[in-house]
Amino acid sequence: MTAERTQHDPAEQYAAYRHCREAVTGLLAVPPDPAALRVPACPEWTARDLVGHLVHICESFVALEDSQIDLDPLADVPQAELLHRWEELDGPLRAALDRSPELRRRILLLDVFSHELDLRLALGLDVPAEPAAHPAFGGALDLSTTGFGLAVHGGGLPALRIEVPGRSWEVGEGAPAATLSGPAVDVFRSLTGRRTRAQIEGLEWTGEPAGKWAQAFSWGPFAPPRAEVEPLAGR
Repeated sequence: MTAERTQHDPAEQYAAYRHCREAVTGLLAVPPDPAALRVPACPEWTARDLVGHLVHICESFVALEDSQIDLDPLADVPQAELLHRWEELDGPLRAALDRSPELRRRILLLDVFSHELDLRLALGLDVPAEPAAHPAFGGALDLSTTGFGLAVHGGGLPALRIEVPGRSWEVGEGAPAATLSGPAVDVFRSLTGRRTRAQIEGLEWTGEPAGKWAQAFSWGPFAPPRAEVEPLAGR
């Protein structure tokens, strides 16, 4: 009997990662050449830097290095060469996914999906609004709620319920003291350092005030930006 595949299955994750890689490559192939385009969600990066980061992460993953997702972009490599190197990693990546722990695979997907959205928004394009619209969205959203939940627990904060259309999570211990709800893309971007504190508080909160959980939105490599880098998608 064949086991049912899930969004955490290496084969499904490979397909989702490849979807992101091909999307990013396609976005960068449309004239005018956006290689020097600044990426508001990553203000120190150009689009070339964004790709350099993704290739560096992929190379590290394939080498089974114990690295995190905050690796710097590869320097002094032309964008075309970066994209070629990334494509050549496709086969080795598939094998590495089979050899890697589930959490490491999920982090890889969260990173590439987040940066695909960064690039789309930098180019003024629409982003997928709900998990069904992109194969990497559901897993990335799940992992972001997990990371946020660890920050809630570690900070001794009250439990919180998070709701997006069709899905919900409870993070922290005990009965939720409040509920945060909103469009899936706004919740995801809030949990991954792409929304200011004011924007986060502008989502729908019921129960205790949003400020009680402010510190938990800084976790891992993520923290709310000081200035707005993109508008709320649901507004």
